[in-house]
Amino acid sequence: MTKQVLAKSDTSSNQQSPLTTNAPVFRLRDMFKPSFDLWVISWILGLVTALSMIALLMISGWFITGAALAGMIAVGSHSFNYMLPAGIIRMLAMARTAGRYGELMVSHNAVFDLLKTLRLRFFNRLAALPLVQQRNTLHASQYMHRLVSDIDKLDEFILRVISPWLIGSVSMLLLAAFIGWALPLSSISKIVIYLLLLSALLLPFIASLKGIQSAKHLSQVAESRRQKLLAPLAIITQLLLWQQWQTQTKDYTEQDDKLQALEWKAQKHRSSYMLLIQWFCYAAVLVVLFSIYQLTNSSTALATDINVPLALAVTLGLLGIQEIIVPLGQHYLAMGNSISAKDRLNALLNPTANQPELNNIAATDIEKGLTLPTGPIHAELCNVSAKIPGALVGAKEVSVSIQSGMPLIIKGPSGCGKSTLLQALSGELPVQAGEITLNEQNWFAYDWQDQLGYLGQQLDIFDQTLAANLRLGKPDATEEELLSALDKVGLLPWLQAQPQGLQTALGEYGAAISGGQARRVALARLLLKPRKVLLLDEPFAGLDTETRERVWNSVREHQKQGLLIIVSHHEWDMGECEVLTLKENVFID
Repeated sequence: MTKQVLAKSDTSSNQQSPLTTNAPVFRLRDMFKPSFDLWVISWILGLVTALSMIALLMISGWFITGAALAGMIAVGSHSFNYMLPAGIIRMLAMARTAGRYGELMVSHNAVFDLLKTLRLRFFNRLAALPLVQQRNTLHASQYMHRLVSDIDKLDEFILRVISPWLIGSVSMLLLAAFIGWALPLSSISKIVIYLLLLSALLLPFIASLKGIQSAKHLSQVAESRRQKLLAPLAIITQLLLWQQWQTQTKDYTEQDDKLQALEWKAQKHRSSYMLLIQWFCYAAVLVVLFSIYQLTNSSTALATDINVPLALAVTLGLLGIQEIIVPLGQHYLAMGNSISAKDRLNALLNPTANQPELNNIAATDIEKGLTLPTGPIHAELCNVSAKIPGALVGAKEVSVSIQSGMPLIIKGPSGCGKSTLLQALSGELPVQAGEITLNEQNWFAYDWQDQLGYLGQQLDIFDQTLAANLRLGKPDATEEELLSALDKVGLLPWLQAQPQGLQTALGEYGAAISGGQARRVALARLLLKPRKVLLLDEPFAGLDTETRERVWNSVREHQKQGLLIIVSHHEWDMGECEVLTLKENVFID
């Protein structure tokens, strides 16, 4: 994947190189730092909601039973105070509603703040990496989908692990304490009830630990399925015409079947855990009822202390607590999903462990600090070899001298490494062998910032206006400068025919204009300001002879004080130039 590089990252020389450390970039506990106060408020409101819900159920049962008993014992009397319980019930109903609304509002704000912080942190860290690592990172992650998806998955750690467990554990503890206070049960009965409640919490905890590997496996299979579908989708029209769609999607179908089997297995585990948690709660209810039954048929003093309304309240509390702790079993993969996402993100931003070839990059290739020379410049390539990781062909043992004001034209057959050589000069690929110097200093030791412009084979044209796309090359460019740059690439007549002028929308990837126009827009973006080096890969593709010569003269005049290196298949009288002809080479790893 090539791209048009408009600016090079400025990496401080005293900053530790990301290639020299394998320390984790991110830990799950770091998620609490951006909005810890909001999370605490959210947990408090969630706890208020949970306790209000359980208490509302318990007091309602106690109130109904108490009122019924009062009516049976003293018909027509006013011995039962129904005003206070009714008021408490109304208060708990309002607390439950307000707590739920407040928890949702605060937790949503905390989640949005968390996602914003995570995305900024990871993308800033990625942008600070050398271009070599950026390219390998994005390639290893199957472009940006993996990065964005993993960042979005991280919020499961708080929303489906920390918050539910915190609220569920505290609620269970308070309910157990209430049972011990409200019911005069024997020590054995209380121990059995506490063990059943503890089991209802331990089961989803153990399931979550076992689910870490399952979540990782599910994620790997899902990503593999996605990748096996993307390749045939890119040429779906041709495959349908050739009647090869079924054949070429066989691997995807197999991965899809495998994923469905894993998801069905996970769903069965999820249902089993939820059912077992409910059984533990029901068993606790049965123990409570059986213990009360035994006490009522005994002659002990404890039998006279049994409060029937409180007994019903405890029973309803054990039934109500299920709504809080059963989801712990439902989301048993949440911890595994978060850990997997965290590990993948750390691997993306510390790729040296998985990509040993990056260890061959010299430290000077990363810690850029030399100031670019102000006068004439010249570059030397001495036995330079470079290739895309895993490729069979590339540039091999290239030696050439380049002077400012003297363009270098790189020619050769397909597969000889012309584009690869430009990628190496731009910093997108590591140099496997040889040396590149600028005025006798290491090429990569300079602080290039935006003094190196690169036009790759694939263009970055965004779904914005023409002016906005151009100003990516110079944010403060005036309208006159934009018109001048467009004139250099022969687009001024086309622009004058557009009703919206510079506000013309180009569409995503330049879909609203032709391929040749998109390439010239990208080139005009580079010509908005002078740069020490311009690397242009097939800048004349799709242009007629007259336009090609006009663009060439404009580019050559613009870059007469700097280095100009062009890859081109076109043959015409380009004036005095250095020509480098590459031969096809095969690398044997």
